[in-house]
Amino acid sequence: MNWMLKLQERVSGLAPWDAKMITDEWFRAHFDYAADVVHHWIGGVLDVRKATFLNFGCGDGITDLSLVLRYGATAIHGVDIRREYAKLPRIAREQLGMSRIPSALTFETIKPSSSLAGRRPLVDGIMSWSTFEHVQRDQLAPILADLHACLKPGGYFFIQIEPLFYSPYGSHLRRYDEMPWHHLLATEDELWKIIHEHAGPIDASEVDFGFADFGPDGYKRFVFKEYQALNRLTADELVGFALGAGFRVERQERRNVEMDVPTTLLERYPREWLVNNEIFLLLRKD
Repeated sequence: MNWMLKLQERVSGLAPWDAKMITDEWFRAHFDYAADVVHHWIGGVLDVRKATFLNFGCGDGITDLSLVLRYGATAIHGVDIRREYAKLPRIAREQLGMSRIPSALTFETIKPSSSLAGRRPLVDGIMSWSTFEHVQRDQLAPILADLHACLKPGGYFFIQIEPLFYSPYGSHLRRYDEMPWHHLLATEDELWKIIHEHAGPIDASEVDFGFADFGPDGYKRFVFKEYQALNRLTADELVGFALGAGFRVERQERRNVEMDVPTTLLERYPREWLVNNEIFLLLRKD
């Protein structure tokens, strides 16, 4: 079917779209902010219009769509263990008025820990947005080694993680719990009680397109299980795993929060872990 889309685009171009139609805040954040950040980091070292990309943990594909529409990307293959990207045609129709998804985008559902190397041609660039904190710790090394093998020599890999586990809202539960570092101070039973009893609205920018699949109570259970499965990766550990997989660090940026850290936590964890909320990491394969 992809060749038919390509043929259609050659004749009539990409389907028209209108960003003024956007009403969903989750869509807006990933279509605008996330795509801008990815392009800023990887667009400075690769020609996005000519490069081939792999998005590891593509989610709903909104950022990939934006990179095609706003920055001219021509080949992005997204992989994920869930099929949220299957919603993209409907989402693009509702939020942009698009009648079809660009042929530049392809998606694939993979099994956790499955190898990608050797299955497709090598790519020029890889990107991953808020995904590696969800990878099982014992799979970090093999997955990064596998992604290294998917990349052409001289290719680049951009990784973003936010929030990091030990930061104020590193639990990924801020939709329901606004107390900073609460996941490091409370028991799991206490956290679940707060989430389970939450009856107020959720910040619109935090409501993804999978919310409706679960319903309010099901979504609470889903995000809590996600919290329990977090690998608690620190920025230093991420860099260490990347170096161990054969990558070279081209550039990195760590963003910290300016908040008073509870003394009890400073007695248990390094301050840098507790204030480091986000990491941007650009890796290169020599």
